[in-house]
Parts: sequence; structure tokens; C-alpha cells
Amino acid sequence: MMSLIRILVACLLAFSAAAIPVNSTEPDDTARISGSSPAASAPRLVRIFSAQTQIGDFLAPIPIAGGQRLVAPVTSGVIKGRALSGSILGGVTVIDIINSGQTLVNNVRSFGTTTGGTSFLIEENGIGSQADNFARLQLSIGGNQANLANEFLFTEATLSPDRRSVMTTAYRVVDR
Repeated sequence: MMSLIRILVACLLAFSAAAIPVNSTEPDDTARISGSSPAASAPRLVRIFSAQTQIGDFLAPIPIAGGQRLVAPVTSGVIKGRALSGSILGGVTVIDIINSGQTLVNNVRSFGTTTGGTSFLIEENGIGSQADNFARLQLSIGGNQANLANEFLFTEATLSPDRRSVMTTAYRVVDR
């Protein structure tokens, strides 16, 4: 799994405009990625929050090339972490199941409020399997967390076997 993260982070960093400095020194919140270009420093993932999201009933599958598309509402959720804490109030998840069920392409939009009352919108676009799914996270938010809207964020998500909930860990990607 770590080698897949290395590949994804290296690819994502290649398209990222700039690295964002990190204030964390907690070793359990950082992971060093090695194996990138010798000329570049190895990127790090700094855990910024985790989320538990509940998903409602899926619509009937929609046929697409190579598989099927599943659509379901995001009904609720909780976000906890040093960078962001709050409640997910709603949203939608779209999962394309392709390659005979071996690959999941996910697109999620969810919205909510922080514990301080600031509204936010989360957009995730990723790929993986039901066991592990990796995505780029874009966060629209103001207030004290406005800096998160300009950072390069990455998530690892696990869809429950019954497809009723998702456990997500969000990371800030930094180059040093």
C-alpha cells in the first residue's frame, strides 16, 4: 500500500504548484515517502483530520462503459482533527465500478459546518478499490481554516463492506 501512496503522491506533487509549510512535529501524524526523484526531497504526508461519513441508499446502477455507476446521498458525518473539526450535513457520492468490480472511481461532494460554525464544501476525486481508495481533496472554506483551501490535500478512504459508511483520513502533502 505504501508503494501505491508513493506513486500517487509523486504524480500529484508533479502537478502541485507549491509546497505548504507544516507546523506539526508530532511523529505519529507524519509519514515520509521515499523513492521519489533523487533531485527532489521526499514528500511527507501530515495527517490533518479523519472523517466518518454515512451513506444513504444507492439508486439503481447506471450502466457506463466498462461497468456501472452508483449514486447515493451522503447523509451525515463527523470530522475530527487539528486542522478541521465539524459535522457533515449532506452531499452526494458517485462511484464508478469498472474492471469487473476491481476498480472504483469515486467523486464525492459533501458540505457541512465546522465546530465554530463556518460552512465548508469538500470535493474528492479518486481511484482505488473498496478496501483502499486514494483521492485529491479540495476544500472550500473561509474563516480560520481559509488556508486549507490553498493546500494540496490527499485522502485515503475505506468503504465499508455494506457500502453504508466511509472512513477517511485526510493528509496535507508537503515536500519537506
